[in-house]
Amino acid sequence: MKKVIFALSLGLLIGSATSALAATNETVRATVTKFVIKVNGTEKALQTSPIVVDGTSYLPVREVAGLLGAEVKYDDATRTISLQTPVLMDDSMKTNLGGLK
Repeated sequence: MKKVIFALSLGLLIGSATSALAATNETVRATVTKFVIKVNGTEKALQTSPIVVDGTSYLPVREVAGLLGAEVKYDDATRTISLQTPVLMDDSMKTNLGGLK
């Protein structure tokens, strides 16, 4: 399963860069690496290893979003990744702002 997720993540990354690379015939070298990921000071583990391309780290969007509690949706037709973060609604804290409550 890890290899499938990694392959899909890498495919999405390479697929989005294909048109730019086709125009320049550049070779891109990616290094699979491991990072310590901390969310609010707590160390978290990723199931898929991040990659580094030209000094820039690429992490799997779906996994990182999941660690942050966000929902991920992908629209294949528009090639759009949407992240929706949770909204905390707490009626116990009332505020008066400009006469509005």
